[in-house]
Amino acid sequence: MTTSNPIQIILNEHKTDSPLIDIDIIKSPAKYEILELLRHDEMNFEDIVENTSKSKASVSMHLRDLRKEGIVKYKADPTDNRKKIFYLNADFLGSIDTNKTKIIKKEQTKLMIDEFIEKGDIEYVILLTQTFKSMLMEFGMDITPVLQKIGNHIGEYLFAQLQHEDLDIFTKNISKYWLKNNLGELSFNIDNNIEITCVNCFESKDLAKSGTPSCYLEKGMLEKLFSMFFNFDLNIDEIMCYSMGDEKCVYQIQP
Repeated sequence: MTTSNPIQIILNEHKTDSPLIDIDIIKSPAKYEILELLRHDEMNFEDIVENTSKSKASVSMHLRDLRKEGIVKYKADPTDNRKKIFYLNADFLGSIDTNKTKIIKKEQTKLMIDEFIEKGDIEYVILLTQTFKSMLMEFGMDITPVLQKIGNHIGEYLFAQLQHEDLDIFTKNISKYWLKNNLGELSFNIDNNIEITCVNCFESKDLAKSGTPSCYLEKGMLEKLFSMFFNFDLNIDEIMCYSMGDEKCVYQIQP
């Protein structure tokens, strides 16, 4: 079994005078260890050395690098002017450690989503997801694979409510559900391929124009619904989107 070093994601607004958001990815195990300490409390140099597995020379070098990047700063120790107290000068956004055991299993995640939908809170789930998405977009973080996976979970649950052996009735059931829950107005063009049009799409109608499609939650929902109907995996391409400057969202289903 292979292991990998954990990484930290740091929002460093003090790095430059640029109005753009600056994200630092910390991959160095030594820097990771130092920042984990400073994330919880200010510490002087001796305490940092004592609480890490590194030598004084190594800690000094990494602290110097972190100071140059503007991630760490120091101030005089009020009890001893000869000492410096180091502190984090950036916002900690999160970390990734693939070596840690997952606290929440895949099945538990699905059960939580199912419970939300079963209670009729689909709009709340979507609002919460959209809010989370918008906040992360401010930091330049892309979570589109996560959104699509959440959409897959929602679509899998909805299939039990909307399924029908007749494709025409099945698509009408989906349209009614979308309209009832303020997700948009769906229409279907069924030929050699299936083309789905969504007007007033909940996911992108109010987004700023980015030039790229952005409806990964809805895409995941529709992808799972039709994959379960046809009983094999399908891929959906979003060829038009409000965030691309279009007046509707259009998906094409490909086998």
